[in-house]
Amino acid sequence: MENTMKIKEWINEKAPWLAILYENKYFSAGYEKLAGLPPEKQKKVVTWFVTASISITLLYLITSYVSLWSVSSGTDDIYSMNNMILQYQKYRRDKSEELQLLNRNSQLAPTGQLKQVLLKAAGAAGISPRMIQVEERAEAGVGGGDSKKKEVKIKESTVSLQRVNLTQISNYLKAIEYGTYNLSVSSIKIINDEKLRGYLTVDITVMAYLFEGDEG
Repeated sequence: MENTMKIKEWINEKAPWLAILYENKYFSAGYEKLAGLPPEKQKKVVTWFVTASISITLLYLITSYVSLWSVSSGTDDIYSMNNMILQYQKYRRDKSEELQLLNRNSQLAPTGQLKQVLLKAAGAAGISPRMIQVEERAEAGVGGGDSKKKEVKIKESTVSLQRVNLTQISNYLKAIEYGTYNLSVSSIKIINDEKLRGYLTVDITVMAYLFEGDEG
C-alpha cells in the first residue's frame, strides 16, 4: 500500500497528465493487482504491457501509412485519367481542324486555283512577282479502284523563287503551311544565287490533298 501511495505522489508531481489514467477505476484495480505480485512477475507483466503497447502503436502507424498510400495512389490514377482525357480532347480538336482544312481544299480543285494561292502567299512574304514562277501539275488520284468510293487526289505545284533572302523564304513557307488551306511542302532545294551575294534561288514542291465526294 505504501508503494502504491508513493507511485501516486510521483505521478502527481512528475507526470500529472497520467493522473487521469491512474484514477480510472479499471486501471487502478489492475495496478493494485500488479502491486501485489512478486517483483519478478511485476517485471514480466510490465514488459508484456510495454511490448503490446508498442505493437499496437506500430500497427496503427502501418495501417495509417497504407491508407495514406492508397489515397495518394488513387489521386495519381485520377490525375493520369484526367490527363488522358485532356490529350484525347486535344487530339479530337486537332483532327477536327485538320478535316475542316482538308474540306476547304476542295476550293483548290479548279485549274489554276492553287497557283493563285501560292502567288498570293509570295506577295504576303514580300517576294516580287517578277521573282516567282509557279507551275501547276495535273491531279493524281490515290484512292481505290472502285469509282463509287470516295477518292483522294493530290494536286502539286512547283514554285521557283529567284533572288530571295532567308527571311522571305521563311515567311513564304509559313504562309504556305499555316495559311487558309491545308498545304504541305514535299521538297525544297536552296542554292546561292550565282550573281548576287546574299541572295538565294529556291525550288519548292507544294502538295494539296483534295477529297472528292461519293459518286452515285
